[in-house]
Order: sequence, then C-alpha cells, then structure tokens
Amino acid sequence: MKKSFAYACFGAFCSFGLLTASAAEGVVAADLLNVRLKPDLRAPVAVKLDRGFQVNVLGENGEFVEIAIPVTAPVYISAVYLNEDKTTAPLKMYVAGSNRAASYGVLPKGSTVKVLEIDRYGWAKIEPPAGLKLYAAKRYVQYLPGVKPEAKPEVKPEAKPEVKPEAKPEVKPEVKPEAKPAAKPAAKPEAKPAAKPEEKQPAKMSAETEAALRELRVTPAEGTPVTEKGALLKIENTTVPLLQYALMKGDTHVYYVCSDQIKLADLGDKELTFRGRSFRVPGWRVPVLYVESLTPVVE
Repeated sequence: MKKSFAYACFGAFCSFGLLTASAAEGVVAADLLNVRLKPDLRAPVAVKLDRGFQVNVLGENGEFVEIAIPVTAPVYISAVYLNEDKTTAPLKMYVAGSNRAASYGVLPKGSTVKVLEIDRYGWAKIEPPAGLKLYAAKRYVQYLPGVKPEAKPEVKPEAKPEVKPEAKPEVKPEVKPEAKPAAKPAAKPEAKPAAKPEEKQPAKMSAETEAALRELRVTPAEGTPVTEKGALLKIENTTVPLLQYALMKGDTHVYYVCSDQIKLADLGDKELTFRGRSFRVPGWRVPVLYVESLTPVVE
C-alpha cells in the first residue's frame, strides 16, 4: 500500500504512528470523564473513563488534551470486508455497531486488525488501532511526574512569490486555399435486409453497483436470471451500503436486494414480482438479487 493513499484515507481524523518523544502519562481526575472525537464539548463521546484510569497524553489543544485511544474504547467495522483479519476495502470505524454512529475515521485497505467479537448484524468489534487520537478536558487529567507535553503551535505554510508565465508571441496559422472535392457519381440505394426482431438485452448495471458487488467477491457478469414474488423489508443496521432491503416470503429472507434501475424506497411492503439477476456471495447463506424490473402480483 502506498503511504500517500493511507494518509489520504485518514485525513484530519487520525494518523498511524508512534507516540512523540514529548508524550506524558496522566490519570483521570473525574468520577467519569467523557473522551471525545474532537477538542470540542459538542463533539461525540467515544468512551467514558473512570477516575484513576491512566492515559497517554500526546499534547494540549486549548482546553483539551490529546490522548492515545484507550484500550477500552469501542471500535466497530463491517465484518463483510474482512478476510483473515485483514481489511479488503477502506472501512469507516464507528463508536458503535451502526452506520449512524459517530466515526473515528477510515481504516485503510489491507490493515491487519484484532477481532474481539462479531454481532449478528455483521459488525466486528476490534481492538483499537494504534495511532487513533481522542480528546478530554484538560482540567480533568492530572499529569504524573515526568515530561509535560508542550502545546502544539499552529504552523502556517510559507507564502511563495507568484511566478507569472512568460508571454509568448502569437503565431497566426497559415491560411491555405480550400481544396474542392471531386464530384462523386450518385450512389445507388443499397437494398436493406429485412429487419430482425430485436432481442431484449438485460438492463445495464451502473459502474458503482458493479464495483460494490466486486467488493463482495461477486462477478457481475455471472448473474443467474431470476423471477421471484415477495415483499421488501428495510434492513435497519446493514453493514453493506449497497444492500438496504431484503426480499421476504412470509418471515423468510429469500434475497438481499439492490437496484440502480428502480427506486426501492418507493415500493413499500406490497407483494410484487421481481425480475433480475441473482449472485452467490462466498460464505453467505442468503444470495443477492439485482432487480431490473418488477410488476404487480396478479391474483
């Protein structure tokens, strides 16, 4: 993995690396301390620490201290994109097992993680990766004897003088007299063969949907044509953004459903006939159905 890609994924959220030489040890001096994702009292809380909990202080930021993420902080990622404890795609890290929870940032593709548990919705709780930073109110962290980290000054980039491009003389194109084409003999109308009935081609899948299916280790060109009756059920805590609905027959999941041809959110829970292509995802009991068209069920 290239370093530039990993750093771009983390952006302003976090950066992996060793603690600086000026890091210090501190202990929590409040009964229950809120540790936040940013140095702001309105920022989401990642973890709460009890009095006496020891933390690694990396620096100071106004009224907050920047600390290395504690081992007790919950970190969740989608287990769908894990293969032998390595991420197969860039993954957001959440403070809870839901894509609506606050996020620490992005874990680069190819990262090795230690999985602590996987819940029934497909969320993997992992050991907090080294390098994540959180923030706590400075007045509630007491430094242990040793080196106190200095407040980090803001570094502004040095302004560079503007370099104007050298003006080049305008070169006018040479005007050549227009050559007149030789007169061609009139073409005789070509006899056209009788039109053949047009074969109906399957709906073309968007590039975004194809890429999302490949992330699930599915080959989009190898789908099996399917016609299936049922009703849609919204999946609340899905770990795969592509798959927001399931096709139900009674109380049984028949397919996970996706489509870029039809707006599934407008269909409600009425019974319909779905036509499209199905795909088997390695390790999944329920296949995926890409819907190309649908019709009401005729009783």
